[in-house]
Amino acid sequence: MVVDFLSDLGRPLESFTVRHQQPVVSPDGTYDIDAVAVFEALGAKFLVLVECKHHKNPIKRELVQVLADKVSSTRAQKGMLFSTAPFQRGALEFAAARGIALVHFTEGGPIFETKSLGGSRGPTRPYDAYWVTISTTGAMSYRFGACDELTSAIFSHAG
Repeated sequence: MVVDFLSDLGRPLESFTVRHQQPVVSPDGTYDIDAVAVFEALGAKFLVLVECKHHKNPIKRELVQVLADKVSSTRAQKGMLFSTAPFQRGALEFAAARGIALVHFTEGGPIFETKSLGGSRGPTRPYDAYWVTISTTGAMSYRFGACDELTSAIFSHAG
């Protein structure tokens, strides 16, 4: 699901590819990464390491630290951690300080908790047409299309 989400967001980028379960070699060894995105921008190639967590409890700082270490070791330009669970404050603070993007997949859609440019934090929803459903069994599904409730709320408050 994350690969599909990133593939759609990356369409405007030159030479954009995203691969699921991609090994990445570094001087420290080989890491199995949940997803790896590569693209070109500003005349340079960029490598983004993506980890995905489907946990019941909030995501701790330690998981963000592991991703930050992998980003450093592989010399990637960015790390992103997607989760169905919220993030603890320590995870958010560490991610903002280290340039790691944290994305919380909710029933209402993905929320970028940190984008990390300048340590900004947020919830922002840059892609409201992408909706995620998490069933009681933990299965996740997604669909594209505008949310009628969101559209109604926007128009009812607009005028």
